[in-house]
Amino acid sequence: MSKQNVNVKPVLLSHEQIKALSDIQEQHRKASSIGVAPTIHEIARGLIDKALASITTAAATKLQE
Repeated sequence: MSKQNVNVKPVLLSHEQIKALSDIQEQHRKASSIGVAPTIHEIARGLIDKALASITTAAATKLQE
């Protein structure tokens, strides 16, 4: 195991969450001219990144007030 993956932890998602991610994946596949789409893992990581960035931005805004 590389040092890069030492802090990687699995996250369990509900059936509904997996279904929502699959729906997003299918939207990407339909939008692609060659029918490719990101993996469910890539989609989930991207959504988490956006949520964390939003929380960080909101916290920074509150500190400035």
